[in-house]
Amino acid sequence: MRKISVMVVVLALGAVACSGGGATGRQRNDALPDGGTPSAGSTIPGATPTATPSGGIGSLVAGGGGGTGGAPSPVTGYPIPHLFTAAEDRIGFTSSRIAICMHAPLNLAAVFNVDADDLNVYWRYVNAELGGIYGRKVDMTYADDKYGATPADVRTAYDTCHDRRPFILTGGFGIDQVPQVRTYAEQDHQLYFHNIGREDFTKKYSFSFLPSVETTGTRAAQWVLHAHPGQSIGVVYRDSENWEPGHAKFKAELALHGRGVDADLPVAKNATVYTTQIRTLKNRQVKVVFLWENALSAIEIIKQADQQQYHPQWLIFPFNIITDKLDNAMVDPVPVEGIAMWPAYRPHDTSGTYSAYAGEIRFFERIHAKYSSGPTDDITWMTWLAWREVHKLLLDCGPDCTRNKIVGLLQSGAHKPPFGCLFNFAANGHVGAFAVNVLEAYMAGGNGAWKNLELCKASF
Repeated sequence: MRKISVMVVVLALGAVACSGGGATGRQRNDALPDGGTPSAGSTIPGATPTATPSGGIGSLVAGGGGGTGGAPSPVTGYPIPHLFTAAEDRIGFTSSRIAICMHAPLNLAAVFNVDADDLNVYWRYVNAELGGIYGRKVDMTYADDKYGATPADVRTAYDTCHDRRPFILTGGFGIDQVPQVRTYAEQDHQLYFHNIGREDFTKKYSFSFLPSVETTGTRAAQWVLHAHPGQSIGVVYRDSENWEPGHAKFKAELALHGRGVDADLPVAKNATVYTTQIRTLKNRQVKVVFLWENALSAIEIIKQADQQQYHPQWLIFPFNIITDKLDNAMVDPVPVEGIAMWPAYRPHDTSGTYSAYAGEIRFFERIHAKYSSGPTDDITWMTWLAWREVHKLLLDCGPDCTRNKIVGLLQSGAHKPPFGCLFNFAANGHVGAFAVNVLEAYMAGGNGAWKNLELCKASF
């Protein structure tokens, strides 16, 4: 479940004010130039925003070792919407606890060698060493959505969380689960923070700190055109209505630049054999392939392509489990590239492209070693960053926090993140991220790993 839990809430936002549950009159991510933000590419050290040159290695920095930037101090002076009723505003927020529940594919826990200690390292640290948040302990629980194997699985996970009456409902990795839970959250007026998902600005109660499916497809196309000009392009994409907008945006962005795809190949949701797709790509001599599928499927596709002596430039979601499983196949003869919503992580390495946020890595590894016996990897790293963001948001909200105040903090831009690329909810009020990172596979100490090529890029 490490991979799963991560895509919840990470990093930060920029600034613009609006009121209510959404951004009136702004229902599209392209309401600002390039669908981005004036601060796209800006980054922050610790808890203090600092504008830096747009993107590039070294543009992502962290405070490095001190919780959330000193003594808690609530943010004031921002407009507070009236999205939640008085009866709904403080559900799960009592004098002694703050309840958070996450739906995620717990059934995959064994695949990723993780347990509750790994997932809850940050909250164990907050509760034990910081006394909680304004004296309230964080009560973090999880519900298994089984990666959306059936709609009933997702419904059961949602109901499990709903019955726990959380202050915040969060969604772990699962592009196919998010739209279903978003509908339930809308019906029940749940404050829902979800991971990457397709856009739906009719929903008032759901918010995402990650680029949307559409934005990810657009950035992937921009990167291909920027980094691999003139090369033939193919797409292997998950045949799912929830993934489709990313596939469509990828092709649309190429078309804006007079380019098309030389192979456009769907794969079934639970496919295990990809011989037909690989043969088609190879026969058409496709040089660059956007692999729009999850990590476990990507492992099989790249492995089977390697067995068929087909080695294009792959562009994928870059999880460490892929480099761990494939090692040399990830770099020989062409290093695999990845579009990511997180900076690269390699355990105990703060050199090279990791040095820009070495302090955060040391902080993470020190606390993880204290509160978990399990190993660190990119999933525990991303989960750590997610909870760092939620912690800072709750601190900014103050001891009298409400759901309406949290929405106001996000939509006004008054909240500043503890780590990462700046966000801006100006375009639509509900999706705040437009920047991505580009990673590249390499061999380190005889094992595959990821390094950063670009950080915090809202266009290429």
